Amino acid sequence: MTAGTATRRGGADGDLRDRMLRLPRSPIFYGIVVALSAAIAGEWLGVSPPAAYGICSACHGRDLADWILDHTEATKLFVSPAGASWPLLTVVGVVIGSLAASTRNREFRAIDLGGNLRQFALGAGVMCAALFVGGCPTRLIIRTGYGDLSGLTALGGVATGVVLATLTTRRVARR
Repeated sequence: MTAGTATRRGGADGDLRDRMLRLPRSPIFYGIVVALSAAIAGEWLGVSPPAAYGICSACHGRDLADWILDHTEATKLFVSPAGASWPLLTVVGVVIGSLAASTRNREFRAIDLGGNLRQFALGAGVMCAALFVGGCPTRLIIRTGYGDLSGLTALGGVATGVVLATLTTRRVARR
């Protein structure tokens, strides 16, 4: 052994074992697990959302609420073809996933940004506007690609809203 060289204990087997133990903490690992779960659900449970449905809290929340009402109260509310036979649990999954991630990383805590009623009213307005224009960003991009002027207008509104929300959140966080 020459001076200045370092040796590691465990060799290649130790490195592989360390990498495998760190793997469940990686977002890539969770992405692979979710993708495989979605493929299995699509194949064995017959879950097949239509093309360009995207992940939209407004549309999926509406479809989940309508599906629940249709199956408990025997109503005939509109549910998209993606959620007609199986409930869309995207919103539930996002909430449970973010809760699990924040708990695991010890980041779960309440943050008081102030103006709770104002924030609720603005959120309700955003959700209503999203449902009015079919507010899924994926759907808006596709509509814009087909030359739909309302899709372009809505996409500009979404982009403006993201910029304004980011600037507002940064300003509030600096206080």
